[in-house]
Amino acid sequence: MTRVAVSGGSIGGLGAGVALHRAGIDVHVFERDAGPLRSTGAGLVVQSELLALVQGVGARLPMTQCSGRRHLGFGGNTGPLQPMPQQFTSWDAVHQTLLHELPQERYHRGAAIEVLEQNDRGVTVSVAGDAVFDADVLIAADGAQSPTRRRLFPDLEADYAGYVAWRGTVDERDLPPDLIAAFDDIFTFSDARSGGHALAYFIPGDGLATGVGHRRLNWVWYVGATAAERDALLVTREGRHRRSSLGRGMARDEAVADLIRKAPLELHPWFARLVEATPDPFLQTIVDLAVPRSVVGRTVLIGDAAFVVRPHTAGGAAKAARDALAIAQALSDGPSNVDAALASFERQQTAYGRELLRYGIQLGQHWARL
Repeated sequence: MTRVAVSGGSIGGLGAGVALHRAGIDVHVFERDAGPLRSTGAGLVVQSELLALVQGVGARLPMTQCSGRRHLGFGGNTGPLQPMPQQFTSWDAVHQTLLHELPQERYHRGAAIEVLEQNDRGVTVSVAGDAVFDADVLIAADGAQSPTRRRLFPDLEADYAGYVAWRGTVDERDLPPDLIAAFDDIFTFSDARSGGHALAYFIPGDGLATGVGHRRLNWVWYVGATAAERDALLVTREGRHRRSSLGRGMARDEAVADLIRKAPLELHPWFARLVEATPDPFLQTIVDLAVPRSVVGRTVLIGDAAFVVRPHTAGGAAKAARDALAIAQALSDGPSNVDAALASFERQQTAYGRELLRYGIQLGQHWARL
């Protein structure tokens, strides 16, 4: 039986673990953090690949939904409702759903791994600097800042797109009724006066509740920033410089105050009120990154470790889910020839990843206008 080690227990790594386990492959997922993983609460637009992964293991994903889209102008005008049903979820909902589907003994917390040896038969890793684990394949699902990718391609750097995404969530119970009504059952967009745009939709709330009154309103605002302005934003309240993002509560008070000050000048009044009502908004820099190869020997890069695409695609979680299903299918189809299976996976993954990257850049040029 093929034995697989997965580095990273977020959506990509956990999804790979679930898909591989269901395919009858001996898999163990190793997550560096010792405690329960929690994101900043960001929302996700549900795509077919994510549903295929979740439903393929017989699970049910908590989701909200809307009937259509509406565009708002920064001057206060309100566009017509365009019928377009969509479903939404959250990082927490996806992670908890997948975690429930992987046997506990196969998910290891506080277990950073380091490659000790790789040859044509497999990979040997140390787990948390102690135990040794031998695998036929190492899957690196260790995120956009992937240490595995940096080890394999030390000169590869992401390309900054010239803008950042401010994000936030607000519990429905903390919003006034008129603002709830303005965003309810709608995927809402607002043009920004200086370029860029904002968007908002409801996602599951506490306890992954999806009923009216128990949801969260999730928003994103794309804001232009020079490299110097980006670097200044990425300084935490404690004065530490972060590489690419700020989690909830990390942004300096003056940066948040400036965001709130600009909102009424740049966005539709509904969005400005939503930004002002948000406790501890968080920040993501927008970058593009593609690896020259996603399979090196018996090491495989998946999810954001291989391709970082712009969030306009709503494809980050879907891409991770697609990779998880594809690597499980490849390895289950070719247990007697692992290298051929990995080569087949790499061909389809890189073609898809490069096309999604190109599409994200195209969407960014259309929507961001920064």
